[in-house]
Amino acid sequence: MKITIKSEDHPNGLDVDWPAAPGTGDWVSFHYLGGTNHLQAKRVEYDVDADGNLTKVTVHLEY
Repeated sequence: MKITIKSEDHPNGLDVDWPAAPGTGDWVSFHYLGGTNHLQAKRVEYDVDADGNLTKVTVHLEY
């Protein structure tokens, strides 16, 4: 599923391919060379077309 995440590190959005979108309040962990960031989903936006098919998910993450 194509999901756009927005956070302090990615204010313009970062497209990711995840099997499911996190829910509001869920924690997301990003692992990288310098360590791990744990961010909470503060807002999840679902966009659908006129037929009700999911077209896009945007997840807003905060520290």
